[in-house]
Amino acid sequence: MSLTMEEQGKAITLAKKLAEEFDAERSENFARRHKDKDWYEGFIALFNMITDPDFSISAAAWATIAGALAYVVFPVDIIPDFIPFIGWLDDLFIINWAVSMVTVEIALYRKFCLNRQIYQPMLMAS
Repeated sequence: MSLTMEEQGKAITLAKKLAEEFDAERSENFARRHKDKDWYEGFIALFNMITDPDFSISAAAWATIAGALAYVVFPVDIIPDFIPFIGWLDDLFIINWAVSMVTVEIALYRKFCLNRQIYQPMLMAS
């Protein structure tokens, strides 16, 4: 599914609005409570990318990620979370959408983390 330029603009505007409400502590607490969910790995990857002080991403990617995380964490959704199973469908969609929108950044972040694991011990030893 490909978004039109207008749809992309609306999505980025919404993501930026939600990103303004992003709360890292609230997201971390949310993640701890939902470790058993299928979308947990994607949520954590996105969370780690925007909270890692050593990693730099574009403003658009940051807004997309923070907006998606804020949407999932806040209880007010298109489909309220208190509705069993169905209430999580929109959250799952949003996380998967965000992951698909920043696939390149996720790959770069994974490479960055791998390099950090390899080279940081060498730098500290010298």
